[in-house]
Amino acid sequence: MFSWIIKNKAKILKIDNWVFEVENIFEKSLKIWISIAHDWACMTVTESTSEKYSFFVMEESIKKTNFRNKKPWDNFNIEWSLKLSDTMDWHFVSGHIDTTGEVTDIKENSDWSKYFYIKFDSKYSNLIIEKWSITINWVSLTIVDDLWDSLSVSVIPLTQEITNIWELKIWDLVNLEFDILWKYINKLQLNK
Repeated sequence: MFSWIIKNKAKILKIDNWVFEVENIFEKSLKIWISIAHDWACMTVTESTSEKYSFFVMEESIKKTNFRNKKPWDNFNIEWSLKLSDTMDWHFVSGHIDTTGEVTDIKENSDWSKYFYIKFDSKYSNLIIEKWSITINWVSLTIVDDLWDSLSVSVIPLTQEITNIWELKIWDLVNLEFDILWKYINKLQLNK
């Protein structure tokens, strides 16, 4: 389980035959088989030193995530799984990516916050509600505008600083997960 509050990012060092090598910001060798979330996709550590670790990305993950567009020196938003004593300050999401979206516009505000506009497949439009939650590359955010097949979010300066959100450019691909409570409500409505 994860908190969905991003406090770290890590640089991709190398991508070779479905294996991603990432800088180890945890400053200790990691146990093989543990899961670490990368832009919302949980990946199993297959090798580790105190400087770097690796994980294998299967074809299904490449198809469903923004991993297909990642390059060496890009950053992942990362999170280690929770300990029982950790707080849970999160929106209602499960940790599984629903789809990807494309950044179509970025607007900077006078207070240094930024609006990001994201376009996605319209079949997910019923899962978007203004002032409801969404995760973008593992960052839990609140939807500002519901624009049918796109949405906007406003991101404060601190979130931009500690995540890879500040690196986003127009046409970049992002991982999206919609609020799980709203998904259940939608499913119940469809099954009536």
